[in-house]
Amino acid sequence: MLNRELQSAERVKIKLSGIDPQTLISFEMGNEDIDLICTYGKITLHCRNIVPDYTIGLILKSISAIDNSTTHETEILCDFDDIQNYQRMGYTLVSYGRHNGRYRVTFNVPFSSEKAVYNLTLAFFEELQKEKQLKKDFYWTGKDHDIIQLFNELKGVSNWEVKAIKNKEN
Repeated sequence: MLNRELQSAERVKIKLSGIDPQTLISFEMGNEDIDLICTYGKITLHCRNIVPDYTIGLILKSISAIDNSTTHETEILCDFDDIQNYQRMGYTLVSYGRHNGRYRVTFNVPFSSEKAVYNLTLAFFEELQKEKQLKKDFYWTGKDHDIIQLFNELKGVSNWEVKAIKNKEN
């Protein structure tokens, strides 16, 4: 009963902030370096500049805390012997095939595993250091109250704000 009352109170708070949960299509939040675009099935993280690894970690950990059924699919080119190393990091093997003397491997990274989220954070930070930007998708079952909860969790990130809200009538 308490959970239902909290969800009802959260819905009222959402409506007061100008968001109608019945018509929400996407919710974009972030700061000058990061965009986090949330829909009911997917979250897209876009880092336009290098950000600290703890910021990436905070975002991923916050997503995990709200919906630990969230996943990220990644493709890695590696030697066959390295596949087990990724599995020990918490990644789940989906498929693999030979490609130019190496293996193209698809892994699912479950946000239910703290070890997998930690290792994904490190991998994202390394990629961001090399590429100077990062764009990744995560798949979740988050609803309107989860999106608002995620925003509330991340308000502590420097200059974090609501950037755009798209509703069906927009």
